[in-house]
Amino acid sequence: MRIENLCVKRLIGEAAGATTHGHKIALKGGYIYQTFQGGYTLSPLGWRVVRNIENIIRQEMDAIDGQEILMPVVSGADIWRESGRYDTVDVLAKFKGRSGTDYVLNPTHEEVVVDFVKSVLETYRQMPFMVYQIQTKFRDELRARAGLIRTREFIMKDAYSFHETYEDLETYYNRCLEAYKTIFARCGMKNVVHVLSSTGDMGGSVAHEFQLINDMGEDTIYLCDCGFNTNKELIDDESETCPKCGAKMHKVRGIEIGNIFQLGTKYSDSMNLTYTAPDGESKHPIMGCYGIGVGRTMAAILEESADEKGPIWNMETAPFAVEVIGLSDKEGKTLPMAEKIYTDLKAAGIEVILDNRDARAGEKFADADLVAAPIRLIVSAKNLANNAIEVKYRVNDKDTTNMPTSFGLETYLADTQNAISELLK
Repeated sequence: MRIENLCVKRLIGEAAGATTHGHKIALKGGYIYQTFQGGYTLSPLGWRVVRNIENIIRQEMDAIDGQEILMPVVSGADIWRESGRYDTVDVLAKFKGRSGTDYVLNPTHEEVVVDFVKSVLETYRQMPFMVYQIQTKFRDELRARAGLIRTREFIMKDAYSFHETYEDLETYYNRCLEAYKTIFARCGMKNVVHVLSSTGDMGGSVAHEFQLINDMGEDTIYLCDCGFNTNKELIDDESETCPKCGAKMHKVRGIEIGNIFQLGTKYSDSMNLTYTAPDGESKHPIMGCYGIGVGRTMAAILEESADEKGPIWNMETAPFAVEVIGLSDKEGKTLPMAEKIYTDLKAAGIEVILDNRDARAGEKFADADLVAAPIRLIVSAKNLANNAIEVKYRVNDKDTTNMPTSFGLETYLADTQNAISELLK
């Protein structure tokens, strides 16, 4: 990709309407565009980041034996009436078709997945299994805020597991909990904790939220040095005492980026999903569900790590791994060399963007901070005179003292690949 062809509008000055640092950076960098209140178009930059997060999620869900499916955004109201939630979920958006049929825009897919599994599940031998999707949801929220932190339309990964016993559900629940830790760590997030939470409208017996500790978060969570963490619904606000060890808990703000629930048989019972047990009896499977807000995860990364210049993505989430910047020279050597480097890296399968515009160096560097490729290769007349290219890293938390700051032209491709490998560790 050449930066002049990138379908992105970067902002100069303050981002109107943005209330948090991450929201400002998302708008300034042209990652998102508000289409309606609570609904955003993702630009090519924003979509690349979201797609990278989705790929991480897919890999970790597949690693715990998940099977990806895709369910519809819209469903008939009948299955929501069957579960008993049609009149109780306040964010449920309802509408009538031209034939008079009642429909809903699914804010979550427990009803839809149970309806699907009815067509598949016959015997206990098929369990346990988990199906998941990454798909658009709509919730008729009263208020939207902070860009992708709280929206009405959003992308979510939702997964649903089916089990014979509660012991089996608990075992799988813990596997998913560990997978979530890995997902958020791979996204570069450093201050994520999981806290015990109420089950709310979802039902079930046990639930956890994954929260990014951050001052702009709208959730209040309590953390204890003994390792017990909970949200405010499950704590005595007056004493703020840990129910596990009795010590005073630490009160912090958090951004909820994921949640997991042990649902039990709430949906399989109400919607009459059954299987044939070993004794020949008909029983209801026990369910778990597991969600991650994909766009919200991108927004949370910005809230946690973006500086005043722009985003700080890691190598797994960045829209481009490398940006090549050619600084014009009187001899006309730098731009052709930058073009060659770009072409070679692209041919090697590296996600690379080129800035060979006729623009000032300061403008190019400012735009590069917003694109935020972890590795930046700068081709200048001064460095070419020394048969070298300058290597800059956006930011990383590794010891880079042994990594080259410049290298000979004949080795730039191998060295760039090595640098990418180091940043992926």
